Order: sequence, then structure tokens, then C-alpha cells
Amino acid sequence: MKEQLEFFKENGYLVVPNALSTEEVRSINEAIDRDLVENSVMWMDRGQMGRTQNVHALLACPEMDVTMRPPTLLPLIGAIMGKDLCAEEHSVMLRAPNPDGDTECRWHRDASRDASGEDNPPYYTRYLSVVYYLTDVDDTTHTFSVLPGTAQSAEWLPLEAYDLSAAQHLVGSAGTAILFNAATFHAGNVRRTTSERRTIHIYCGRTTNRYLSNHTIFPRRLWAGKDEATQRYYSRPNPITQLLIDRFE
Repeated sequence: MKEQLEFFKENGYLVVPNALSTEEVRSINEAIDRDLVENSVMWMDRGQMGRTQNVHALLACPEMDVTMRPPTLLPLIGAIMGKDLCAEEHSVMLRAPNPDGDTECRWHRDASRDASGEDNPPYYTRYLSVVYYLTDVDDTTHTFSVLPGTAQSAEWLPLEAYDLSAAQHLVGSAGTAILFNAATFHAGNVRRTTSERRTIHIYCGRTTNRYLSNHTIFPRRLWAGKDEATQRYYSRPNPITQLLIDRFE
């Protein structure tokens, strides 16, 4: 783990094979297939070259609970984020096949530095994201891509300051996880391909910081009756989850 953390500290991302088991991947994909039929209204067409997303899949799919606090990744996540680690967001994304369409790599950050510019969190990481591949990803498919090191210093430079040829288009079999600093420049790399790409994206933060987003409704079953560490992980709900906690038993 020491080598993994050193790599993350320098590059702002880390690839972890077999973060989900074959059985977990199978169960989650079956849940997605079911949810696309039973809860189609929850799946939103994002209008970005075949990207469909559901930020509330946890409500109907307990098979996905393991992706929020995966035992295989918790030591790494805890080492990066510290004792104040908490849940931020969960979503499922589908990238449709694109056999004849355009290609793109739309670079962006999902988080920004502290407004004061003075805060320097461990590993330069205020919010951590985990991307799970639910399908095999290789050089013939869409990939998740990163620009290494673009958030791993006190400097905060625009995209134009970086060499795009250094981009890493990350491959891996279904079950692979990618941890990355949410302030790192990253992109969905859309290729011409006959394959659909399925991913789950989670975000983690710290209870001492402001929530990152107000998208995901986290169901009570995730923390009710669970151990202290699990309850602490869900102890700073976003506003939409807090509203439901307050208004509904």
C-alpha cells in the first residue's frame, strides 16, 4: 500500500484491479438491466455523445451498496482522506456504443481548491472519486482518462498549461477501480466502438468540509444499525438526503 500511496501522491490517481469480484460485477449489471426497465424515468440522457446517468440507483438497487464502502479499497481511501472520511455522491453511467460517430475527450475537474487558496489537504485531495469498471475496458472501447499530476501541488493551473500527450487512457477488466483526486483533470474518452461501457462513480469527502454535490439520495439502510465507522461515513448527509431523514421515518 505504501507504493500505491506514493504513486497517488505524485499522480493523483491509482488503478486497482479486482476491487469488485466477478460475482459482484455480475449482480450489479443485472441490477442495472432491471432498473433500466423498472425505473427508466430515473435514467437521464445527458446529451453528451451517448452518456446516460442515474444518480439515485442506490434507492432501488441494494446490490450496489458494496460500491459505497468497498472492503478492498477502504484502507487506501482511509489513508488518503483520514478519519473524517464521508460519503458524497453515487451514480451509474452508461456510454453507448459509437461505431460511426464523433470522438472526444472533454477534460474537466469535478472539484476546485479552497476559495482562500490556503488550504492544503493531505495528498492535495479535498474530494476523492472512485470509478468502477463494470465492463471490460481496453484500447477498443471508451475509457476513463486522466492527466496525471494536475492537482498534486499547491499550484492551480488551467488546462492549457498541461501537455495533453501525457494523458493516460486507463484500461482494465470489469471489477477494476480507479481512485482519483476529484480536482485532477479527467475525461470520458469517447471512441468509435461497438461496445457499451458501464461505470459506477462515487465521491468521498470529509465531514469537516462542505458537501460536494446535492444529487444522490442515500437510503437509510446504508447506515441504520451498522457499526460506528459506517455510521460516521454517512454522518454528514447532503441537503436532499437530510430533508428526507427529517421528514420521513
